[in-house]
This record gives sequence, C-alpha cells and structure tokens, in this order.
Amino acid sequence: MKSYGPLYGGTLKYWHKKALPVIEVGTTREIEHPYRLGKCLVFRVPFTTPGFYCGIWVNNPNVNPDDEARIDEILKGAMKGRTAWKPEDGAYDEFF
Repeated sequence: MKSYGPLYGGTLKYWHKKALPVIEVGTTREIEHPYRLGKCLVFRVPFTTPGFYCGIWVNNPNVNPDDEARIDEILKGAMKGRTAWKPEDGAYDEFF
C-alpha cells in the first residue's frame, strides 16, 4: 500500500468468480502506528484475480506508540477474527 497524505492505494488478490460488482466499498485499518482508519473503493476486472483500491484516511487517532491499552482498544475490531477480507460470493474458500 502506498500512502500520499490523506490518500492511499494499492493492489490485492481479489478471488471473485462473478462478473458483478466491479466496484465495492471497503475499509482499511492500519495495524501499525499511526493506526489510521480508511474508506476505499475496490476495483476489479471480472473473472480475474487482481484488484485495485484507492481510498482516503478518515480517522487518525492521536496515539502514543507506547500506550498498549489504547492500541489494543483501537485494534480490537480489526484483529477480532484475524482473517483477511473475502469476496461476497465465497470464491475465496475454493482457493484455500
């Protein structure tokens, strides 16, 4: 992921077999300092695996890197399942 001020973008493997949707809304939570929360759009080419995303950071909590309790509180939702994002049609499960 590349970050340019309040904007970010990158690529991902998008395991999806259906033609639609071509664009989906997603979220991103950094698990390292500065622990920002971002909203993004994920673009894909139908019937292929590469995906592209671009977004904007919407929340930048002011956290001291040594404040373990506050960091755990922020990451609680992001690390709950410790699983990666999966497409809605379940195609991911067939690959892994």
